[in-house]
Amino acid sequence: MRHRIPTVLVAATAVVALPSTASAALVADWKMDEEGPADATVVMEDSAGTNDGTTHSVITGVPGLVTGSARAYRFDGTTSWVEVPDSPTLDPESADFAVKATVHVEDGQILDDSYDVIRKGDTKTAGGFWKMEIHRVASNTTVGKLRCAYKGILPDGTRSLASKQATPDIVDGRTHTLQCKRIGNTVSAVVDGTSYSLTKSTGRVDNNSIVMVGSKVAGDDVLQGDIDEVSIDKG
Repeated sequence: MRHRIPTVLVAATAVVALPSTASAALVADWKMDEEGPADATVVMEDSAGTNDGTTHSVITGVPGLVTGSARAYRFDGTTSWVEVPDSPTLDPESADFAVKATVHVEDGQILDDSYDVIRKGDTKTAGGFWKMEIHRVASNTTVGKLRCAYKGILPDGTRSLASKQATPDIVDGRTHTLQCKRIGNTVSAVVDGTSYSLTKSTGRVDNNSIVMVGSKVAGDDVLQGDIDEVSIDKG
C-alpha cells in the first residue's frame, strides 16, 4: 500500500557536493576504453554488471579525459549515440540515485538547444524519466550549463518533476566532471565538485525505456564533444 507524503519545494544556492548514502551500490560503470575500426559498431562494456551498450557512429579510442583513463568516446553532434537496454538496475525507483560522467566540449556555438549526456526516458514516458544534459543558454548560444532532471510518480498518482541547472559554463574547451544526484528529496547538479540543489519530492521513477548516451534520440540533442567514464550509483 502506498502512503501519501507531503511535497516540499525549497530552492537552494550552491553548496558543497552531497555524498551518496552509505548503502549506495555501483550498478553501472562504463569506462569507454573500447577501440574499434572507424565507423565500427562497438560494445560499450559495463565493468560493474551486465548493462552493456551498443555504439552508433561514435568515434572510439580518443584520448581519455580522466587521469588513468586509456580512452574516451567522441560524439559528432549529428548522428552519434549509444544505447543500453532497459534494466531495473538503471531505474531510480524510490531509491537514492547518482549519475556521473566526465565531458569535454570545445568552446563555441552549441548546435542544438541542449546536448544530452545520458538519459532514460523523456517527459512523456510512463513511469517518469531521468536525464543529464548540457542546456544551451538562450541569451548566449555559446554557453551551456549542466541540467539535471528527475520526474517520477508521487503516491497519489500525480507526476512531479525536479529540474536543477548549475551555474558554470561547461562549453568552454575544458574537461568537467558532472553529476546528477537525487538523494532523498534533494536533486543536485554537481560540476567539478560544486553542487547546486533543489529540494522537491519526485516520487518513484521506473520506466521501460532504453538508456541513451550522447543523444536524446537518434539525431536529436546529439553531443558534439567527448564523454568518458559514465557511472551510476543506486541505493
